[in-house]
Amino acid sequence: MLGLPVLGQSGGIPAGAPQFSCFEAARAGGAVTDTLAAQLCQGARSDSPARCFQRVQAGGFLSDPQALQLCQYATPEDDPASCFLKARTSSFADETQLLQLCRPPIAEMLQLCPYGP
Repeated sequence: MLGLPVLGQSGGIPAGAPQFSCFEAARAGGAVTDTLAAQLCQGARSDSPARCFQRVQAGGFLSDPQALQLCQYATPEDDPASCFLKARTSSFADETQLLQLCRPPIAEMLQLCPYGP
């Protein structure tokens, strides 16, 4: 590792590690396993997926896999939790339809191209 400091010796997590910030925020809620937090925060650019997950779980409306589907890849601009919570109170659509409506656009793109560009 040619002159690179070991993570433990470098003073902690380097700046610009949004996936780890998201992971820590998800675990801070206490009800999320490390595995679920890692899945939720994979590819995260901020702690938005963790905040989204905590908001929809606080209401008890979604199972963990559904909340993961809704919140993974969330950004501050998307706010899928607000979309879901508003749609749930003003629509008779089932939760599967609401998840499809409100999940971040990148999630749809990844579903269409699961192996990348």
